Amino acid sequence: MSFLKRNQIARRTFLRAAGISIALPTLDAMLDGKGRWVHEARAATAPPVRVMAFHFPHGVVLSQWTPTTTGTGYTLTPGLMPLAAFQNDINVISNLNQLCWGKGPGGGHANGMPDFATGVVSIGTGAGGASFDQVLAAELGGTTKFRSLVGHREQADGATEGATTAHMNNICWAGPGMVQPADRDPMHFFSTLVSAIPAASTTTSAGPTPEVQAAIARRKSVLDHVMGEIGTLQNRVGTVDKTRLDAHLSSLREVERIATTMPVTAPNNLTCMAPMPPTADEIMTYSTRTKIYSRMFALAFRCDLTRYASMAQSNGYDSRVYTDLSGNIGDHHGITHNGNYGPMPPTIEMKFVTYFMSELAYLLNELKSTPEGAGTLLDNCLIYYGSEMGEGWHVAKQMPVVLAGKAGGKLQTGRHLLYPMDTPLSQLFLSILQLAGSKTTTFGMGGTTPLPML
Repeated sequence: MSFLKRNQIARRTFLRAAGISIALPTLDAMLDGKGRWVHEARAATAPPVRVMAFHFPHGVVLSQWTPTTTGTGYTLTPGLMPLAAFQNDINVISNLNQLCWGKGPGGGHANGMPDFATGVVSIGTGAGGASFDQVLAAELGGTTKFRSLVGHREQADGATEGATTAHMNNICWAGPGMVQPADRDPMHFFSTLVSAIPAASTTTSAGPTPEVQAAIARRKSVLDHVMGEIGTLQNRVGTVDKTRLDAHLSSLREVERIATTMPVTAPNNLTCMAPMPPTADEIMTYSTRTKIYSRMFALAFRCDLTRYASMAQSNGYDSRVYTDLSGNIGDHHGITHNGNYGPMPPTIEMKFVTYFMSELAYLLNELKSTPEGAGTLLDNCLIYYGSEMGEGWHVAKQMPVVLAGKAGGKLQTGRHLLYPMDTPLSQLFLSILQLAGSKTTTFGMGGTTPLPML
């Protein structure tokens, strides 16, 4: 028989009263020192692990990006500061090398995008193999409406991205030279997902049925029944966990409010209600187009429409002039090349880095604000956020990597992991595949074993 320490509680602890049970969020008291559930076997009905490859262009300023300490409690650098609210939900990984970068036809820019999530040398018609999201989609994606979803924030306001070839415009590949087409129209993407959500037909002209009214009344008082147990539980956990409990209960109150005003036929519909469509201004503005996709990917994961996704925020050239970030100095591509417009202070390029990190933060907030199982939707995700280069002037030996989510409790987060120089990036891709349940044993160039210490 195993015993829990005084300040630990079981993962499957519920608040119970009057025959009603409510699951708790993931608390520190539920985890051991390695981020694993304490003394608990994984539940057979655990939520699935959702995986996403999320791309931003032209890398970072490594001197302003890489933390100076490793492990937990590392100090956030200027480039990572937009992720401060999610430091405990992510791992920052340093010194990974995209071994295949620059080895295919067309030079570094033409290689960067097809290499991004495949880890293999590109060929004349595109990537030299499947991206890891498509490996998962082919192997495990048959149980959802969509095996995978692919987005791309193509410009809509007259700006240019530069190159137009398949090499430069896609990160998602089903196999050698086989691009997996991206949806580049956010309104079409929205319509595709919303049309896949079953409509709830629980009301008639006379209003909700007596059965539905009874269900509403039962849900309305759920939290009132469990308040008696909360005081006892809060005495067993630390200050941080108390804050998490308060936040979780607040979110449940909001769910209760929605449930009492929007009758549904099944509990799942509570989290799968169609959102309002994006506005014309959102669609036409580059700074909000990615946010539309992020909301839709979160919806798709929440409703189990898919478990595998990829999203590119530009192509492998990105020659857009971001006037709100750099004025009229020049385009993003030229600025990152430190010479196209003369010597460029790091502060200019860092505006691009922090902007793209804020886009990741937006997605993480969408996922973390959704309760799921004993935690949040983000806990059951693996979001690989990276670029086709380490730095924009053709550096691929120190790729900027943020890995968000706990893969359903399999992964400890909150760390900066510093590997020996030239550790293959494909080892991380193999780890992602295996954490998501794939039987893949090797992947990409150098991916013969999973990434150690992960």
